[in-house]
Amino acid sequence: MTPNRTTGRRGTRPAAPTAVLALLAVVLIGGTAAAVVWRVAGGHWFSVDTPSMGVAAPVGTLVLTRPTRIADLAVGDIVSFTPDDGGTVHTHRVIRIEGGVARTRGDINGAEDPWQVRDANLVGVVVARWWGMAWLVKALPILLFGGALVWLLTRYAGANWRAPLRLVLYPLVVCVAVVWLRPLVGVTLLGTFGENGLTRATVVSTGLLPIRASTPDGVSADLRGGQVAELVSTAVDGQGRLPISVGAHMSWPWWVVCLALCAAPLLASLFVRPRETA
Repeated sequence: MTPNRTTGRRGTRPAAPTAVLALLAVVLIGGTAAAVVWRVAGGHWFSVDTPSMGVAAPVGTLVLTRPTRIADLAVGDIVSFTPDDGGTVHTHRVIRIEGGVARTRGDINGAEDPWQVRDANLVGVVVARWWGMAWLVKALPILLFGGALVWLLTRYAGANWRAPLRLVLYPLVVCVAVVWLRPLVGVTLLGTFGENGLTRATVVSTGLLPIRASTPDGVSADLRGGQVAELVSTAVDGQGRLPISVGAHMSWPWWVVCLALCAAPLLASLFVRPRETA
């Protein structure tokens, strides 16, 4: 009588992670191709790094421009240009056009820009403003390098350890990007003015999340990205400065979204199973 022989079963890699990687590859390749086509056609893209445009283009907005001429502009258009004295590209709104020269101003600035924008230093007119996307573009090097490093480090881990390690390390890479760039909560002090024992501080929100800016004596303002508020307070410290604390101040839908994102690795762990071995 011949004994029964059992054959070992080779483990199969879960289809879900492969599908996710394939989707990410398609998105990355498609995005790169679209960026190349846009650039070849004369378009540009810029990150908004200062709050001068207020809610029209908060910090972290990715603006896309197409080539144009001063003669084709209208008052109210948002344009990107290089100042006469060189330096970084500015993105401001056209407030008047005279004799082939455009004058610009940031939406929350009190005075118009000192520069005269001519065809020679006009980069283009803004045709799209993608809120928050500039933060993602800045985070891509960290996410891609960190993701590749995690994949390499876990590739040779045991079958029972590979998936758990990646579920921990991939979110850690995202956390590193968030801590490094600090895109979620931020505020910029535009100026202060003291009179009759009161200090007026003008602040603007520069983060992605809704915030509450508060002074020690209970004066506060709730802001979203690009919004400006004035805090009038008597709580000046010994050096004549007004301390301002800032924290996330969100409605329950925002909290639900944040909690869902934080819980994503835990939820993913419910569907990932170790590879079966003989």
